[in-house]
Parts: sequence; C-alpha cells; structure tokens
Amino acid sequence: MNENEQQLPTETQTALQNCFAQIRLARATELAQSGRLLEAEAVLARNAELSHNASELDLLARIAARQGRFEEARRRWNAAIQIGPGNEIYRQCLENLTPARRIVRLIVNLQDTLLNLLVWTTIAFAVAVLVYTFHH
Repeated sequence: MNENEQQLPTETQTALQNCFAQIRLARATELAQSGRLLEAEAVLARNAELSHNASELDLLARIAARQGRFEEARRRWNAAIQIGPGNEIYRQCLENLTPARRIVRLIVNLQDTLLNLLVWTTIAFAVAVLVYTFHH
C-alpha cells in the first residue's frame, strides 16, 4: 500500500474499491456482449485469481459456458451461490447446464441456421430430381 492509500480512511478505500469493481464488471460485460470473451475474462481475472464477487463469478461462468467449458461454469456458479445464496438466477443457470438442456438451447440458438440448411437441402434435392427426370 502506498502513502496516499494509507492516508485514506477505510470507508473511502472500500468505496473506491467497490467503484472500481463496478467499472471492471461493466467493462467486462461490454466486452463479453460484443463477443470479446477472452478480453472480458482478462479484465475480471486479476493475477489469475478467482474473484470473490458473485456478479463477476456469474459473468465468468457465462463466458465459460458460452465457450463450452461447462465444468468450469458449474464451479463458478457454485462459488457465486456460496457468496450470494439467495440468487435464484445462479441456480437456474446451473440447472441449464444439464446436457439435455444444453442440446435444447443449442437447437434453439441454431434454429435459423438449421432451417436454412433444410431449405437449401430441399432445393438442391428438387433440382437434382428435375435434372435426373429431364435426362432420362
């Protein structure tokens, strides 16, 4: 701790730490929402230590889950629940990590892609049938 930090009252130091934590979380959230997951993790992972802030753990768990690191996501949500046991969102996220729910979520997320694939496959098959019919 430097001289200036030693001169600040404890309440002021705590308020500043909370403010910086909120700024860090907001920046990491912004990065994660824009798909810059590694940068978001780097903002939250100070000195490769696991956060002691439930909101940060939640975001880190969401990033891990989005990257397919489901066991890591489970550990981070469990840690967030230990810090904030009354938060039902963390429990719901854990429930959604079950394999069956992951498959359903994957299908829902890829619904447009799967529909496009089905349409183009049908079109290709129809063209192949027409070509075959006219050549024979």
